[in-house]
Amino acid sequence: MISSNPEQNISIQDSRNAKLPFYCAILTLLVAIGGFENGLNTGITNIPEQIIRNCSNGYNHVQGAGVPDCLPMGDLLWGFAVGSHSLGAIFGGLGAGSLQTRFGRKKSLIYNSITWIIGGILLGASVNPVMFICGRIFTGIGTGVGSVVIPTYLGEISTIKSRGLIGSVYQDSVVIGIVVSQLVGLPLTFIPGWRILLILTSAIAIFQLVLIPIIGVESPRYLISQNKIKEAKESLQKLRKGYNIDLEFDEIIQGQSEQQINETNIENEKYVQHSLVVTDDQVGIKKPPSFKELLQNPYCRKMLFVCVGTHLAQQLNGIQSIVFYSTAIFLNVMGDSAKYVTIIIGSAILLVTLTSTFLIDRMGRRPLLLLSEIGVTIACFLIVIGSIYKSNVLLIIACKKFIIFYC
Repeated sequence: MISSNPEQNISIQDSRNAKLPFYCAILTLLVAIGGFENGLNTGITNIPEQIIRNCSNGYNHVQGAGVPDCLPMGDLLWGFAVGSHSLGAIFGGLGAGSLQTRFGRKKSLIYNSITWIIGGILLGASVNPVMFICGRIFTGIGTGVGSVVIPTYLGEISTIKSRGLIGSVYQDSVVIGIVVSQLVGLPLTFIPGWRILLILTSAIAIFQLVLIPIIGVESPRYLISQNKIKEAKESLQKLRKGYNIDLEFDEIIQGQSEQQINETNIENEKYVQHSLVVTDDQVGIKKPPSFKELLQNPYCRKMLFVCVGTHLAQQLNGIQSIVFYSTAIFLNVMGDSAKYVTIIIGSAILLVTLTSTFLIDRMGRRPLLLLSEIGVTIACFLIVIGSIYKSNVLLIIACKKFIIFYC
């Protein structure tokens, strides 16, 4: 039933009250493929490790395609080859900020798809360890760039009411990618199945490379930061199809301006026409503070240390060791059953991640973070004890505990 109150009807159509428009949802899923690629390449070498690097015939056993059945690597070289993914992610993450500022979010996502394609081809067609390592570095760069650009883009296109949900999509897609890499890796652990598994990265990236230019739009907030007001309005209207974007658009402008706009009831068309002829100084777009300015501000300095420290703690607690080498860890004490336990742990990651998505708004960030760090610390001690004494039950419980508290 349509309300007889005109103000209520306007409120219903206000884009600030929109939950998740269809186009915005589709675009979110398309962009989240980058997170899936991240998870896929994080766990993709886990289960097929033995078939990739341990081959008694080495390079002498070559099939008709002209590529070796395996890439003989010792423990040290294999560890570096797998870890080179993280090395590439460092460089990708460091360069992602300037990349998305210079080229925009949409173009950065497109360029990053090319990185995934190159990495997947190098991995799938590897004829020696060097080529394999180069492929891992390229996929790592894609992971690093994606970990910055994708959350930024999703945050900028999300509606007010769906911001929490869309904000969790990237992490959820990473976890799904890890689980899929293990589920698909199990039946492809043969010659040349492992090559099909590794080149799967390129196939997925090609799909994204084709669709993003066709379906995607640039972030309205980025366009406003470039003083492209008309294009920003068109982009926001497409993201909020069926809703009135006037008030939301004005709020975005206000949020990126040094001076607050007092006239909140300005007609949007007049505002756009005015903005098309003013200079950057007149619009007053904020420039992001430098790293030095962040350190000089006591409040910002504290927040900076908290954010950096939290991210460092997440990566230095050993999570990559579990994801990269869980099959190898379990192999010494469980034999062939190790790969099945790896899949169980991967499924636990997905379950707990989805659960934490609903808990975060109910319990708060800080309590969950403290609980996570305490649980992970205890689990690390248990993993060491279980490995030393070859206690299968303790090792499995400890790894599950680690994953549960980390996620």
